[in-house]
Amino acid sequence: MELKINFGREFEFKRVKNTLQMLGWFLDNGYKPYLPEKIDKQSSDKEIKTQIIKEYNIRKYENVGKRLARDFNDKQNQFTEILEEVFSTKVPSLVEIYLTQYGVGGSYDIPNIVVFNINNKKEVKTIFHEIVHIFLEPNILKYGINHNEKERIVDLILNSQPFSFLHYNYWQGSYNGVEIYLDQLFEKYFFRGRGRFFNKIKESRISSV
Repeated sequence: MELKINFGREFEFKRVKNTLQMLGWFLDNGYKPYLPEKIDKQSSDKEIKTQIIKEYNIRKYENVGKRLARDFNDKQNQFTEILEEVFSTKVPSLVEIYLTQYGVGGSYDIPNIVVFNINNKKEVKTIFHEIVHIFLEPNILKYGINHNEKERIVDLILNSQPFSFLHYNYWQGSYNGVEIYLDQLFEKYFFRGRGRFFNKIKESRISSV
């Protein structure tokens, strides 16, 4: 699996517009997305583009991109091997990484797109996080897994023994209590049978209310 690093002012404009469209959802779910200075929902496209140009520093994107590629390459062989084993599928040969300084710390889109915020201090750990999201997404959609459950599952995966070589050691500040039923289910079922794990979530979700 290789990374292709992309960035540019045109992508930044799209990122800002998308962030503004989703701003309410981000705030409701505890995220504090970055936006260009003095830009809000009332800003015109021209104002957004002008501010992006003022804030755009190509050297910073280049330096972050090089670090991400280097740090990912150090662990990518083992990461690829474990992903294929856990999810019983082939990994994509290429993952497209889009660098930004706006929006949240990271996001993903299937089948092979990751967006990384260059202000994110977790750096390559976020790349691993978003790639696991991509592999988990078919199950998320199939079983109707909600946002907090999804985030907890990804962090449980990355903090599990098979992925210990990543030294991930990161948990979100809050998952709104889903860990009460998810953690036990994960330990008992996930690596033995994902289908059973996901089928058990709805039942446990209801009983925990």
